[in-house]
Amino acid sequence: MSIQVSKRAAGVLLPVFSLPSPYGIGCFSSEARAFIDRLAEALQTYWQILPIGPVGGSNSPYQPRSCFAGEPLFIDPEALAEKGLLTEDELAYAAGWDFDSSRVDYQRVFPVRGRLLWAAFQRFREQSLKAPLPEYLTFCQEHADWLEDYALYEALTKQYGTNFWQEWPEPIRLREPSAVAHWTAECAEEIKYQKWLQFEFYTEWMQLKEYAHSRGIRIIGDIPIYAALESSDVWASRELFQLGPDCLPERVSGAPPDAFSPKGQVWGNPLYDWDFMKKDGYSWWIRRLQHMFRLYDVVRLDHTRGFESYFSIPAGTEDAGEGHWVKGPGLAFFDCIRTALNDPDLIAEDLGDITPEVVEMVRKAGLPGMKILQFAFDSDRKNPYLPENFNAHSVVYTGTHDNDTTIGWYDSLPAAKRGIITSYLRSHNGIYDSARAPLFSGASACSLLIELAFRSSAAICVIPLQDHLRLDGRARINVPGTITENWEWRMQPGAFTRTHALYMASLVRRYGR
Repeated sequence: MSIQVSKRAAGVLLPVFSLPSPYGIGCFSSEARAFIDRLAEALQTYWQILPIGPVGGSNSPYQPRSCFAGEPLFIDPEALAEKGLLTEDELAYAAGWDFDSSRVDYQRVFPVRGRLLWAAFQRFREQSLKAPLPEYLTFCQEHADWLEDYALYEALTKQYGTNFWQEWPEPIRLREPSAVAHWTAECAEEIKYQKWLQFEFYTEWMQLKEYAHSRGIRIIGDIPIYAALESSDVWASRELFQLGPDCLPERVSGAPPDAFSPKGQVWGNPLYDWDFMKKDGYSWWIRRLQHMFRLYDVVRLDHTRGFESYFSIPAGTEDAGEGHWVKGPGLAFFDCIRTALNDPDLIAEDLGDITPEVVEMVRKAGLPGMKILQFAFDSDRKNPYLPENFNAHSVVYTGTHDNDTTIGWYDSLPAAKRGIITSYLRSHNGIYDSARAPLFSGASACSLLIELAFRSSAAICVIPLQDHLRLDGRARINVPGTITENWEWRMQPGAFTRTHALYMASLVRRYGR
C-alpha cells in the first residue's frame, strides 16, 4: 500500500482556496488551470491540496459538514456563465465587491457566492424542464448513499437555523422514518438545490483533475481522520460514533501537548466506535476511501497515528491534559483497506506523538511517512527528520499547512537555534564554515532547506508554494490550536512566475526528480 517510491518526484502544496480569483476565493477556474500549467513548466509531478469538503466550524477544511460532499465555494462562476446559468451582470456583481486578493473573507464570500449559486440553480431547473440532463440524474443515483442524507441535512440546517442537529426536534434528530419523509417533501426545493451544487462541484473538479492529468500532474488529496459533530455523517450514522443517549459525545478527539501546542489540542470531534465498525469490515471507511480515490490520485491520511491509538478527552473540557490514549483498530484496519481497494496510494500523516507501535503499524502497512525539515533541529543527530536519518519510503516537506512558512519559522527562532541551522546547512551544502560565519537570512535558509529536501533520499519532495515564493509568516495557512484568521491566505495574481518555474525545474533536473 504505497505510492511509487521507485521514481523520484517533486510537487507543490497549495490549497484550492489560495488560488487567485476575482471572486474572493480560489476555485476550479482558469486560474487553477494556469497554476497547473506552471507546475508542468516547473517539471512537478504532484499538486497536493487540503481537504475540499464543505467547511465547518472556523472555516476549517478539517471540520467538514460532510466526509463525502464538496465545498460549493469552489464552483467557478465563469464556468456557470459559460453554461448559460449566470449573466455577465451577475458576474460583475460578484467581482465588484473588491475582495481582498491576499485573504479569504468568508463572511463576505459566503453570501455573495450564495446569491450567485441560487440564481444559477434556478436557470438550471428551467433548462432541465425543457431537456432532462442524464448526467445530473446519473450523478444523483451513483452518489445516493451519501447525497440524500447530506442534501436533507443542509436543508434542515436552514429550516432550523443551526447545523447543530442535537437541537432539532426529537423526531428528525433521531431520524424517525415519518419525520424524514415529512421533511424530505417539505424541503424538496432546497434538497434539489443541494444536489445540484454537488453535481456542479464534482463535474468541475473532475474536469480540472483530467486537465491536470493531461499536463502530467497527479493530485494528492487530504482527508481528515474525523467527522465533525455538526455534520451529515454523524447525524445520519450515529451508530458509528461514541455518542451518549442525548446524541452528544461523552468523549472527544484531540491531541496531547507537542511541538505545535504545548498545552495540547481539543478538537471536539466525536470518536469512532471502532468495535462497531469492525463488525462489518469497516464498510463506512471503505466507501469513504473509494470515494476519495475517485477525486484524487493519492490520499494523505490525516492523523494516521489515531488508527493505532487515539487520544480520548472528556467532552466539555478545554484541557487536553485530561485525556488519555485508547487503542484503535491498528494494522487490521489497513489490511481490510488494502484488500478492498487493491493496494491504494496512501501517505501516512505520521506526525505528533509517535510511539514505536505507530512506527511499526505504518511500516507493516507499507505506508510512506512524512518528514518535516522544520522539525529536524529540535533534538540531536538521531532526530528522525534529519535527511540522513530517513529513507526513500517517505515524503519530505519543508513544512506543512500547520507550520509557519520556512522564512517565518526561521526568523522567529532564537539566534542560537538559527546558528545551529546555519552551521548544518553550510556543512551539508559545501559552504565554508567558521565560527565567525554570519547567520543566514530567512530567505537564504529557505532556499537551502528546499535544496536539502530535493537532494534527500525521500521518494517524493513536496514544498509549500509560499516557500518557493520566499514568503514570510504573513502567508501562513493555519496555527494549530487557534480558531481565528486561519485558512485565509491567498496567492497574489501573477506571483508564481515563469522564473520560479524554471528554477524549480532546474532543481528537478539536478536532483533527479
